[in-house]
Amino acid sequence: MQARDVFLTQLMQGPKQFLVPIFQRTYSWKEVHCAQLYKDIIQAGKSGQVQSHFIGSVVLIPNQQMMAAIPQWQVIDGQQRLTTITLLIAAMVQRARELGLETIAATPLAGIADYYLTNSFGDGVLRYKLLLSKSDKSSLCTLVDQQNRQDGISGKIPQNYSYFLERFKDSDAIESAYQGLQKLKVVEVTLQTGQDDPQAIFESLNSTGVDLSQADLIRNYVLMRQTHEVQTRLYEEIWYPMEQLFGSAYANKFDRFAQDLLTLVTRSNSLVKAGDVYTLFKQWFSEQIKEHSVEDVLGGIHNHARFYAAYSLLKEEDSDLREAFSDLRTLVEVATPVIIRLYQLHEVGNLSKDEFIKSVRLLESYVLRRSVCDMQTRSLGNIFASLAQKITNERPLENLSVAIARFSKNSRFPNNTEFFEALLHKDLYESRICKFVLDRLENDSKERIDTNSFSIEHVMPQNENMRPEWREMLGSEWQSIQQTWLHRLGNLTLTGYNPEYSDKDFQTKKSIPGGFNESPLRLNRDMRESEQWTEREMEARARRLAEQSITLWPMLQVSPELISRYELEEHKRLSHGKTAKDVSGFNNSTTLLFDQLNQYINEMGTDISLIIGKKNLTFYTLEPFLQAVPRKNYLALVLVLDYERLAPEVQELCTDTSDWSFIVNATLSGVYCELHTENDLGKLAGLMRMAYEEALS
Repeated sequence: MQARDVFLTQLMQGPKQFLVPIFQRTYSWKEVHCAQLYKDIIQAGKSGQVQSHFIGSVVLIPNQQMMAAIPQWQVIDGQQRLTTITLLIAAMVQRARELGLETIAATPLAGIADYYLTNSFGDGVLRYKLLLSKSDKSSLCTLVDQQNRQDGISGKIPQNYSYFLERFKDSDAIESAYQGLQKLKVVEVTLQTGQDDPQAIFESLNSTGVDLSQADLIRNYVLMRQTHEVQTRLYEEIWYPMEQLFGSAYANKFDRFAQDLLTLVTRSNSLVKAGDVYTLFKQWFSEQIKEHSVEDVLGGIHNHARFYAAYSLLKEEDSDLREAFSDLRTLVEVATPVIIRLYQLHEVGNLSKDEFIKSVRLLESYVLRRSVCDMQTRSLGNIFASLAQKITNERPLENLSVAIARFSKNSRFPNNTEFFEALLHKDLYESRICKFVLDRLENDSKERIDTNSFSIEHVMPQNENMRPEWREMLGSEWQSIQQTWLHRLGNLTLTGYNPEYSDKDFQTKKSIPGGFNESPLRLNRDMRESEQWTEREMEARARRLAEQSITLWPMLQVSPELISRYELEEHKRLSHGKTAKDVSGFNNSTTLLFDQLNQYINEMGTDISLIIGKKNLTFYTLEPFLQAVPRKNYLALVLVLDYERLAPEVQELCTDTSDWSFIVNATLSGVYCELHTENDLGKLAGLMRMAYEEALS
């Protein structure tokens, strides 16, 4: 890397072209920035004391075509300054022509254009000193070629060009600006291809400015190290189509997508923190390109983005999948790691469309039930990240179901009783899911009603000063009934006639035009069929809708045997490659005892697995039945048996652990005995076989 302070005019003169990488942000300086630059230039031009004025740095790296007649330089930093100066010079030359001037400060106008705007001998786009990216390129080229033509172009380029034209009202302003231009200085930083890291320097230079988004940082990290031609190809063929997937949501959604991407590809069991995304991406990407081409890695990112957009932005073309996504998306946004993982398996044929929809509906039931039951939902991001890692290529729906069934108490799937009782007694109106629940209950049919324009209606009104008709209907305890049932499911419905209903009496709500008697909504069936609306009717309706909800958001159904099989397989994976020597506490004598025990246990049957932990060894069928814990000169054995069900002569061989607070280094409970010598095996043989057979039953 070489750095020097140089006059800007010196930097721009001579045959050369400055290339702004296609992935860089478009020109964005506002009028206030142009006004400050113009003011500085005019002051420097008029002052005899000011010999130079510093305006920042320009970081360049040579393009591959440096040996061509017109050398090319990629602009790593300084695009905004170079573009603004180019607009100022173009406007200055144009206004001078309009005023009939042939020179500025004794320099011919054609010479000024050749010094700073164009390359006289350049063909095609090589004619232009500065070549911007995207739509800015054609806008700037149009102004450089025909400064008085601005039709067909828009954005900051023509706006700032017009601003400078307005400033140059006479030859004095033009002369002062040209004199000031000669005094502008920059720090020119020239990077060496293959030696300097342009992205690292770019990050350092921008660290004190407006924070770059994760999208900017990741895109620049991937593309900035490539030649201009490769940058352009990768951007146009892969990155730009990925931007199009997000549409107008790109600026807001890509950073969140990057979190999910890194969560998945790093196999993290928790959602990657937003602040760690870029650092993790650099580590992951640098490892990937050791084995894969940049095109392949970017292609994989693009696929993840397709799946993300299909769910988060509802861009899925299949209507059945899109409907399932929409319902889940209404409840939760952080399910994307699981959805992307399922999408991967669906696309390669390992997950059918029907299984995909069942998986999404399962997640919907899980989130909805927990929300209705007021169970913690703050950690859902980490829960879904962990779930995504548990879905394997084979039987993904089964994997997902078992993983949810194995959740701990704090994360578990609410059962039907909990869900039913919560629906009966929860103040659902206060919940953000209220309209979602009512809408799904209404449209649990092939004949759908669009309820988007409907609002939530309290059948029994909210007004504390109830009409006499309501007080008489509810009875002497009307205040208590209103307070109890007002916001519960049994009293809530949807309507397009909320203002008309207001707090009118029940019979009026039934009979007015558009009232309950005429309502086509299934939710309003109970009101159509009832002549009064008391606590009894509200509770009956709540129970009916709660029963429907249990069917609509069903309970997770996974057999205990299947859960045990998965748990055992997980234990086997963790235990793979270990031996008894890896268990702390073993010595020569206890190792010999365990070898004898192991041989004896294995002779009981062929369906026994040994799981080796850090401090104990456990024998399984599908369930654990015996655990050995090394002590100094013996093995402590814990067998999964009910002491009270043992015969008295068998009880004499062991001790009941049901009242023990813990057993050192053991994880099972039941009965306890000790193995000191090989002879003890014979004494305890019957007890061990009982534990084995109990586990099989």
